[in-house]
Amino acid sequence: MIKTVSDNQHDIIRDIQNLYVKDGFELDPTYSKGVFYKPEDIKEPTHKYDLFPRNDSINKASADNLPFEDGSLKSIMFDPPFMAGFTKPKPTGVMGTRFGGFRYVPDLWEWYDRCLKEFGRILDKGGILTFKCQDTVSSGKNWFSHSYVMNRALEHGFYPRDMFVLTAKSRMIGHNHKNQKHARKFHSYFWVFEKTNCKVNYDIVGIDPSENTCANSKNRLS
Repeated sequence: MIKTVSDNQHDIIRDIQNLYVKDGFELDPTYSKGVFYKPEDIKEPTHKYDLFPRNDSINKASADNLPFEDGSLKSIMFDPPFMAGFTKPKPTGVMGTRFGGFRYVPDLWEWYDRCLKEFGRILDKGGILTFKCQDTVSSGKNWFSHSYVMNRALEHGFYPRDMFVLTAKSRMIGHNHKNQKHARKFHSYFWVFEKTNCKVNYDIVGIDPSENTCANSKNRLS
């Protein structure tokens, strides 16, 4: 049985592949070391990109500006940086230097939005986007990135097909907890979106993407 919650990232990605992208992911624009992919059950993506390529088999590009034609891809795996709130212009520390980050959360979210717009451009109708994200606490405030991602995805013509929750067995956290104001985040999300050609109307009950027919021209994406 495929479940929505797991403490094993490999199992979640394998389950997403088995349910939604049986031929494997076409594009990973944040490939890094490729730790998601295992030859025995999770296929390597056809196209590997990263802003900081680690070897010659990986192409250099930012996820918000990719060299693909409109509607040319069927699936994307996206694992972007989630860290923000750095006090210095460039991220420091183990997590910051390994995975990158943004100085302010609104900057991070603005980049997410640009990436979603780009993915909406290069994915064909019915294409699948898997978007990993994590909520964060910055400057004493909760920032719910997973909600922002869903809301912006709807605007860019994506229908939320599924969500998986990855719980952390351990987490690298700071040492000062005396002034803690919010619960620390020990989980992350894997959104699974389907590309449509419309701004998706989605209410609390949820509607099938086939019902988002762009009958209202104002909902049609240009």
